[in-house]
Amino acid sequence: MEVRLLLLGKRGAGKSATGNNILGKAVFESRFSEQPVTRSCQRGSGVTQGREVVVIDTPDIFSSDNIKRCLELSAPSLHALLLVIPLGNYTVEDRQTAEHIQNVFEEKARRHTIIIFTRKDEEGSLEDYVKNNTSIWDLVQCSSGQYCAFNNKASKDEQDAQVKDLLCKVEDLVENEGPYAVNLRDEDSRFQDSVNEDTSQHSMNEDTSQRKNYPHGSGEQHQQMIGWEPNPGLPALKVLLVGKRGVGKSAVGNSLLGKRVFETRYSEEPVTWRCMSENRIWRERQVLIIDTPDVSSSKDIEQDLVNTCPGPHAFLLVTPLGSFNEKDDMVLSTIRRIFGNKFIEYMIVLLTRKEDIENQVLDKFLARSKRLNELINKCKNRYSIFNYRAREEEERCQVDKLLQEIVSMVQQNGDKPCTFREKEPLCIILVGKSGTGKSASGNTILGSPEFHSQLKAQPVTTSFQEGWRTWNGQDVVVVDTPPLCQESRAEGDLSQLEKAVKDCRSYYKEGSTVLVVVLQLGRITTWDKKAVVDLERIFGAEVMKYTIVLFTRKEDLETGKLDDYVNNTDNKHLKNIIEKCKRRYCAFNNKETGQAKEDQAEELLTMASNVIKGGGQHKHPRTRDVGKIMKNIQEKPSKLLSTLKERF
Repeated sequence: MEVRLLLLGKRGAGKSATGNNILGKAVFESRFSEQPVTRSCQRGSGVTQGREVVVIDTPDIFSSDNIKRCLELSAPSLHALLLVIPLGNYTVEDRQTAEHIQNVFEEKARRHTIIIFTRKDEEGSLEDYVKNNTSIWDLVQCSSGQYCAFNNKASKDEQDAQVKDLLCKVEDLVENEGPYAVNLRDEDSRFQDSVNEDTSQHSMNEDTSQRKNYPHGSGEQHQQMIGWEPNPGLPALKVLLVGKRGVGKSAVGNSLLGKRVFETRYSEEPVTWRCMSENRIWRERQVLIIDTPDVSSSKDIEQDLVNTCPGPHAFLLVTPLGSFNEKDDMVLSTIRRIFGNKFIEYMIVLLTRKEDIENQVLDKFLARSKRLNELINKCKNRYSIFNYRAREEEERCQVDKLLQEIVSMVQQNGDKPCTFREKEPLCIILVGKSGTGKSASGNTILGSPEFHSQLKAQPVTTSFQEGWRTWNGQDVVVVDTPPLCQESRAEGDLSQLEKAVKDCRSYYKEGSTVLVVVLQLGRITTWDKKAVVDLERIFGAEVMKYTIVLFTRKEDLETGKLDDYVNNTDNKHLKNIIEKCKRRYCAFNNKETGQAKEDQAEELLTMASNVIKGGGQHKHPRTRDVGKIMKNIQEKPSKLLSTLKERF
């Protein structure tokens, strides 16, 4: 196969000498001169390393005549563009030459570009030179990522080794990208007769100043420096950073952008108060990074997201290793309420502070956190890890790996963003005394073990928990609650009771919430009756119009029917509850599995959906005095019995 190579670079970079080195013979004139030696495009060929090789040498001035000649000599296609740059200081002239080349050739040409550094004879490590020079590294990253170095004064054996290394890189490039059919950008003002070599001192000072403030350069600088332009054929990406306060979202955002945009500092108070965003170009794709405050505690966060990020393609949950807790769960709950249950299909977990685990095996470390493992499983094992102490190369690698994972996930989602939830989820709040089977019933409704459920003398559920599922295209949230009356007597803490009442009311949304009173078949106690009284006190007397009674331990009926049990009971308190609920009741055997278990959930969800459709709007009792509610809930037993007699 004939290998065709195009040499590009500024005057004096060593293009002609490099061409001769590749061909193994002196084809192109090469000598030291203050004036340009190569004045027009030239083609040379030969057999090198057993391959037929064609090299096209070019002047540093791209006139329209030279461009036409370049096209003719490059036909029918090229296998690689070789950008020749001398080792040493990367100058403004080098940068402008690279930019000019990008302006002349179409965007995809840079994926076929290999950088050759000349003057390899100068001491020092090539890898260190590339990694420690931000401008050079950016140039390499914006090309094929391949580079090598030539000493054009080396011995024949060393020259042969250099050429062999280059041709191997060309071979890899062709295998991955195929040959490049030379195409130029549309003829316009970008076809200049020369590269402007006169750069004002002001521009150089400004460039130096910006590099100090932005270690990787600004996005605009990057585009100007190496001709980055987004490919209109690739959809833009919007990446939303989420997480609790203080986890380092802003620092992650800066790493992804390759520049310091978001403020990062140690503070006991939140540093990020509102959503902020910044763009970058990565592999021809425009990427918008959105930094956020703690969404679970921010007011008007939904409107802020609407204004800043209408439809993210990816959620990046930032959480330091070893710190995943209920605050992370609150962040996820907020995202779920805003975007719906489908958000999990768009989420990647980013674990930070890799440096803290030192030599520990990551999988073993992660195994210690059951909640985090469950989340990663729900995300289909999409997670990445960042080391904040990473050096430049490692940092770039971890950023590239993460962005590639985001792109892969987005492609699996058909390049479609995660839209805001169109309607409120169907909310089911489970209430009742301890031990009736609320948590187990919640798991039956959800179809998965989201709530901890076991037989214990003390309440297992001590705080509000929620679980989500999708049913008939509708998001459903199930809220498991602690028993209010027993909690108040066990703890005797008014502030704790006040929080529980406020939490319970906060879950109630107008026109989308159904309360489910969970009772155990055959065991209707005074505390069951009080649970119903408390519902009316917390939500108002009309709440029973939006309430369903759920009996647990359906298996105790054996061959009997639930309707017969309800109709034939001599428990007037139970009959009163059933009548207040407009005879909406069903029963669960929480030991069922498979389709039988799902059929039970289907019955309850259908009933709840019909309540919402047919019940109109039950107004949220916002004006009710929480203090008065708590006082009533904390009734003494004697007054409680009196109240129950009045109500039932």
